[in-house]
Amino acid sequence: MAVFERGGDYTDAVLQVVDTIPAGRVMTYGDVAWTFGRAGARAVGMVMRYHGSTVAWWRVVRAGGHPPTGHEAAARAHYEAEGTPLVPADTPAGYRIDLKRALWSPS
Repeated sequence: MAVFERGGDYTDAVLQVVDTIPAGRVMTYGDVAWTFGRAGARAVGMVMRYHGSTVAWWRVVRAGGHPPTGHEAAARAHYEAEGTPLVPADTPAGYRIDLKRALWSPS
């Protein structure tokens, strides 16, 4: 069993940060990790893979504002419902999040 399947302090820290992201705003995987003082965008991605369904997973995006891989259509429905600012992009998804307007950082 992978460490991220079991949960624990790191998993709990990631999920707590993600749970604070307001509707219409986003954080990158790397920003989530740095919120509690650790580098580790990939580790945050693994936590989201195993436990992301318990939080607003669409609010954690890849660098550059790209939605979670494999979930672009489902994420877009959430972004549109929440009023998250989107911009056209030359990608398979056809859009990305406007990070200048949507990026959020906890106080």
